[in-house]
Amino acid sequence: MTVENHPLLRENPELADKLLARAMADGAFAQRAQRYATLDALVQNSSAGAEEAAEYAALGKQLIGELELPVTTSCCGGCGGSAH
Repeated sequence: MTVENHPLLRENPELADKLLARAMADGAFAQRAQRYATLDALVQNSSAGAEEAAEYAALGKQLIGELELPVTTSCCGGCGGSAH
């Protein structure tokens, strides 16, 4: 998945690295991001129905919310990074 022109980044270009990393690590997230891009094309062309427009808005908020969450790791720090 390329993120350079992903519609989520129009208003949030600072999330490009997080979007790419998350999409590569999480297949379900990547599918939802792709669905958002598909819906964006329909909305931009004014060919989206009311249900699609509502899904587009909700999905956009959900994806941005997930990208803005702080990164959590399961690392305990006990090995000092040498076991990774």
